[in-house]
Amino acid sequence: MSKEINLCLLKEPFPPEDIEWREQRNGIDRNGRPWALVLAYVTNRAIQNRLDEVCGLENWKNQFIPGPNGGVLCGISIRINGEWVTKWDGADNTDIESVKGGLSDAMKRAAVQWGIGRYLYKLEATFAQIDENGSHRGVAYASDSDRKARLNPVFFRWNPPQLPDWALPQTKKQSKDEPPKTGGGKKSRSKSGEETHPITAGEWDKLQRLMKDAGVNPVDFLKKWKVSSPRELRKHLMPKYEQWVQEKTA
Repeated sequence: MSKEINLCLLKEPFPPEDIEWREQRNGIDRNGRPWALVLAYVTNRAIQNRLDEVCGLENWKNQFIPGPNGGVLCGISIRINGEWVTKWDGADNTDIESVKGGLSDAMKRAAVQWGIGRYLYKLEATFAQIDENGSHRGVAYASDSDRKARLNPVFFRWNPPQLPDWALPQTKKQSKDEPPKTGGGKKSRSKSGEETHPITAGEWDKLQRLMKDAGVNPVDFLKKWKVSSPRELRKHLMPKYEQWVQEKTA
Protein backbone atom coordinates (compact mmCIF):
# COMPACT_ATOMS: atom_id res chain seq x y z
CA MET A 1 0.00 0.00 0.00
CA SER A 2 1.51 3.31 -1.09
CA LYS A 3 2.07 6.12 1.38
CA GLU A 4 -0.43 8.99 1.34
CA ILE A 5 1.60 12.10 0.52
CA ASN A 6 0.65 15.62 1.58
CA LEU A 7 2.32 17.64 -1.17
CA CYS A 8 1.50 20.91 0.61
CA LEU A 9 4.22 20.06 3.13
CA LEU A 10 6.82 20.42 0.38
CA LYS A 11 6.15 24.17 0.35
CA GLU A 12 6.90 24.77 4.03
CA PRO A 13 9.74 27.23 4.83
CA PHE A 14 13.17 25.91 5.81
CA PRO A 15 15.19 26.77 8.93
CA PRO A 16 18.06 29.27 8.44
CA GLU A 17 20.69 26.52 8.57
CA ASP A 18 19.20 25.03 5.37
CA ILE A 19 19.55 28.31 3.47
CA GLU A 20 22.64 29.34 1.52
CA TRP A 21 23.34 32.88 0.33
CA ARG A 22 25.03 34.03 -2.86
CA GLU A 23 26.15 37.47 -3.96
CA GLN A 24 24.05 38.95 -6.72
CA ARG A 25 26.29 41.99 -7.10
CA ASN A 26 28.67 44.09 -5.03
CA GLY A 27 30.60 47.32 -5.15
CA ILE A 28 32.55 49.95 -3.23
CA ASP A 29 30.97 53.11 -1.82
CA ARG A 30 32.46 56.62 -2.00
CA ASN A 31 34.33 56.02 1.27
CA GLY A 32 36.04 52.93 -0.10
CA ARG A 33 33.90 50.48 1.86
CA PRO A 34 32.51 47.35 0.16
CA TRP A 35 28.85 46.38 -0.01
CA ALA A 36 27.08 43.30 -1.32
CA LEU A 37 23.55 42.39 -2.38
CA VAL A 38 22.75 38.74 -1.70
CA LEU A 39 20.04 36.21 -2.57
CA ALA A 40 18.81 33.18 -0.59
CA TYR A 41 18.65 29.60 -1.90
CA VAL A 42 17.71 26.26 -0.35
CA THR A 43 20.62 23.82 -0.14
CA ASN A 44 20.46 20.65 -2.22
CA ARG A 45 20.83 18.56 0.92
CA ALA A 46 17.77 20.22 2.46
CA ILE A 47 15.74 19.53 -0.70
CA GLN A 48 16.60 15.84 -0.57
CA ASN A 49 15.76 15.67 3.14
CA ARG A 50 12.41 17.37 2.52
CA LEU A 51 11.54 14.85 -0.20
CA ASP A 52 12.57 11.97 2.09
CA GLU A 53 10.43 13.28 4.95
CA VAL A 54 7.31 14.17 2.97
CA CYS A 55 7.30 11.47 0.27
CA GLY A 56 9.37 8.64 1.73
CA LEU A 57 12.65 7.32 0.39
CA GLU A 58 10.94 4.97 -2.06
CA ASN A 59 8.47 7.51 -3.46
CA TRP A 60 10.72 10.03 -5.17
CA LYS A 61 13.66 10.00 -7.58
CA ASN A 62 15.61 12.38 -9.76
CA GLN A 63 17.28 12.14 -13.15
CA PHE A 64 19.48 14.38 -15.27
CA ILE A 65 19.76 14.79 -19.04
CA PRO A 66 21.78 17.20 -21.20
CA GLY A 67 20.11 20.55 -21.75
CA PRO A 68 20.44 23.28 -24.39
CA ASN A 69 23.75 25.11 -24.83
CA GLY A 70 25.70 22.68 -22.68
CA GLY A 71 23.40 23.00 -19.69
CA VAL A 72 21.59 20.28 -17.78
CA LEU A 73 17.94 19.39 -17.12
CA CYS A 74 16.75 17.77 -13.91
CA GLY A 75 13.51 15.87 -13.45
CA ILE A 76 12.13 15.19 -9.97
CA SER A 77 9.56 12.39 -9.91
CA ILE A 78 7.12 11.66 -7.08
CA ARG A 79 4.98 8.53 -6.94
CA ILE A 80 1.38 9.65 -6.47
CA ASN A 81 -1.38 7.03 -6.23
CA GLY A 82 0.98 4.47 -7.74
CA GLU A 83 1.93 6.65 -10.73
CA TRP A 84 5.18 8.54 -11.23
CA VAL A 85 4.70 12.27 -11.87
CA THR A 86 7.77 14.18 -13.08
CA LYS A 87 8.48 17.91 -13.19
CA TRP A 88 11.48 19.30 -15.06
CA ASP A 89 13.66 22.38 -15.03
CA GLY A 90 17.23 23.17 -16.01
CA ALA A 91 20.27 25.36 -15.53
CA ASP A 92 23.47 26.33 -17.28
CA ASN A 93 26.75 24.91 -16.05
CA THR A 94 28.52 27.29 -13.66
CA ASP A 95 32.00 28.71 -14.23
CA ILE A 96 33.34 26.94 -11.14
CA GLU A 97 32.86 23.17 -10.84
CA SER A 98 30.75 23.42 -13.98
CA VAL A 99 29.21 19.94 -13.97
CA LYS A 100 28.52 19.79 -10.23
CA GLY A 101 27.22 23.37 -10.21
CA GLY A 102 24.92 22.71 -13.15
CA LEU A 103 23.47 19.55 -11.58
CA SER A 104 22.90 21.31 -8.26
CA ASP A 105 21.22 24.37 -9.77
CA ALA A 106 19.06 22.25 -12.08
CA MET A 107 17.79 20.20 -9.14
CA LYS A 108 17.01 23.33 -7.14
CA ARG A 109 14.96 24.69 -10.02
CA ALA A 110 13.16 21.40 -10.52
CA ALA A 111 12.37 21.37 -6.79
CA VAL A 112 10.74 24.79 -7.14
CA GLN A 113 8.36 23.22 -9.70
CA TRP A 114 7.09 21.10 -6.79
CA GLY A 115 6.91 24.16 -4.54
CA ILE A 116 10.09 23.42 -2.58
CA GLY A 117 11.72 26.73 -1.68
CA ARG A 118 9.40 28.69 -3.98
CA TYR A 119 8.63 31.15 -1.18
CA LEU A 120 12.22 32.44 -1.43
CA TYR A 121 11.34 34.01 -4.78
CA LYS A 122 9.45 36.63 -2.75
CA LEU A 123 12.73 37.70 -1.15
CA GLU A 124 14.41 40.45 -3.12
CA ALA A 125 18.17 40.83 -3.06
CA THR A 126 19.13 42.27 0.32
CA PHE A 127 22.25 43.98 1.59
CA ALA A 128 24.58 41.65 3.47
CA GLN A 129 26.15 42.59 6.79
CA ILE A 130 29.79 43.49 6.15
CA ASP A 131 31.85 42.07 8.99
CA GLU A 132 35.61 41.45 9.14
CA ASN A 133 34.83 38.16 10.89
CA GLY A 134 31.98 37.24 8.54
CA SER A 135 31.28 33.70 7.41
CA HIS A 136 31.40 34.52 3.67
CA ARG A 137 34.17 36.00 1.52
CA GLY A 138 33.78 38.56 -1.23
CA VAL A 139 35.87 40.73 -3.55
CA ALA A 140 34.68 44.07 -4.91
CA TYR A 141 35.98 46.64 -7.38
CA ALA A 142 35.45 50.39 -7.62
CA SER A 143 34.44 50.30 -11.30
CA ASP A 144 33.50 47.94 -14.11
CA SER A 145 36.83 48.62 -15.82
CA ASP A 146 38.71 47.66 -12.65
CA ARG A 147 36.60 44.52 -12.38
CA LYS A 148 37.35 43.47 -15.95
CA ALA A 149 41.07 44.08 -15.48
CA ARG A 150 41.08 42.69 -11.93
CA LEU A 151 42.65 45.94 -10.69
CA ASN A 152 42.60 47.18 -7.08
CA PRO A 153 40.45 44.42 -5.61
CA VAL A 154 38.94 44.97 -2.16
CA PHE A 155 38.58 41.72 -0.23
CA PHE A 156 35.93 41.58 2.47
CA ARG A 157 33.82 39.26 4.59
CA TRP A 158 30.09 39.32 5.13
CA ASN A 159 27.27 37.68 7.05
CA PRO A 160 23.83 36.92 5.59
CA PRO A 161 20.90 39.20 6.45
CA GLN A 162 18.15 38.11 8.81
CA LEU A 163 15.26 36.18 7.27
CA PRO A 164 11.80 37.72 7.80
CA ASP A 165 9.39 35.77 10.00
CA TRP A 166 7.21 34.71 7.06
CA ALA A 167 10.25 32.92 5.56
CA LEU A 168 10.82 30.78 8.68
CA PRO A 169 9.16 27.58 9.95
CA GLN A 170 6.58 28.09 12.70
CA THR A 171 8.99 26.62 15.25
CA LYS A 172 11.85 28.85 14.08
CA LYS A 173 10.28 32.32 14.19
CA GLN A 174 13.01 34.75 15.16
CA SER A 175 12.11 36.85 18.18
CA LYS A 176 13.02 40.52 18.05
CA ASP A 177 14.97 39.86 21.24
CA GLU A 178 17.08 37.16 19.56
CA PRO A 179 20.14 37.70 17.36
CA PRO A 180 19.80 36.78 13.66
CA LYS A 181 20.24 33.04 13.13
CA THR A 182 22.01 33.60 9.81
CA GLY A 183 24.88 35.83 10.82
CA GLY A 184 26.32 38.36 13.20
CA GLY A 185 26.33 42.12 13.23
CA LYS A 186 24.48 44.71 15.26
CA LYS A 187 20.81 45.35 14.78
CA SER A 188 19.63 48.89 14.00
CA ARG A 189 16.80 50.36 15.99
CA SER A 190 14.60 53.39 15.49
CA LYS A 191 14.33 56.13 18.12
CA SER A 192 11.35 54.32 19.60
CA GLY A 193 13.54 51.27 20.14
CA GLU A 194 11.88 49.22 17.40
CA GLU A 195 14.18 46.97 15.38
CA THR A 196 14.63 48.11 11.77
CA HIS A 197 15.92 46.42 8.62
CA PRO A 198 17.92 47.60 5.59
CA ILE A 199 16.08 48.45 2.40
CA THR A 200 15.95 45.82 -0.32
CA ALA A 201 17.58 46.03 -3.74
CA GLY A 202 14.14 46.66 -5.26
CA GLU A 203 13.54 49.61 -2.95
CA TRP A 204 16.95 51.08 -3.79
CA ASP A 205 16.21 50.69 -7.51
CA LYS A 206 12.93 52.55 -6.96
CA LEU A 207 14.73 55.38 -5.18
CA GLN A 208 17.30 55.60 -7.99
CA ARG A 209 14.51 55.94 -10.57
CA LEU A 210 12.94 58.74 -8.53
CA MET A 211 16.32 60.46 -8.18
CA LYS A 212 16.93 60.24 -11.92
CA ASP A 213 13.58 61.89 -12.64
CA ALA A 214 14.29 64.59 -10.05
CA GLY A 215 17.87 65.18 -11.16
CA VAL A 216 19.21 64.18 -7.74
CA ASN A 217 22.72 62.74 -7.49
CA PRO A 218 22.65 59.46 -5.49
CA VAL A 219 25.81 60.58 -3.67
CA ASP A 220 24.02 63.75 -2.52
CA PHE A 221 21.06 61.64 -1.44
CA LEU A 222 23.25 59.40 0.71
CA LYS A 223 24.99 62.47 2.15
CA LYS A 224 21.62 64.00 3.07
CA TRP A 225 20.73 60.93 5.14
CA LYS A 226 24.24 60.72 6.63
CA VAL A 227 25.03 57.28 5.25
CA SER A 228 27.86 56.18 2.98
CA SER A 229 26.17 53.34 1.10
CA PRO A 230 22.64 52.10 0.26
CA ARG A 231 23.02 49.19 2.68
CA GLU A 232 22.78 51.71 5.56
CA LEU A 233 19.36 53.01 4.49
CA ARG A 234 16.49 51.68 6.62
CA LYS A 235 13.23 50.18 5.46
CA HIS A 236 11.06 52.07 7.97
CA LEU A 237 12.31 55.39 6.52
CA MET A 238 11.34 54.62 2.89
CA PRO A 239 8.33 57.03 2.95
CA LYS A 240 10.63 59.86 4.09
CA TYR A 241 13.23 59.01 1.45
CA GLU A 242 10.60 59.07 -1.28
CA GLN A 243 9.03 62.30 0.00
CA TRP A 244 12.39 64.08 0.09
CA VAL A 245 13.21 63.13 -3.51
CA GLN A 246 9.72 64.05 -4.73
CA GLU A 247 10.04 67.48 -3.11
CA LYS A 248 13.20 68.01 -5.15
CA THR A 249 11.18 67.30 -8.29
CA ALA A 250 8.67 69.98 -7.37
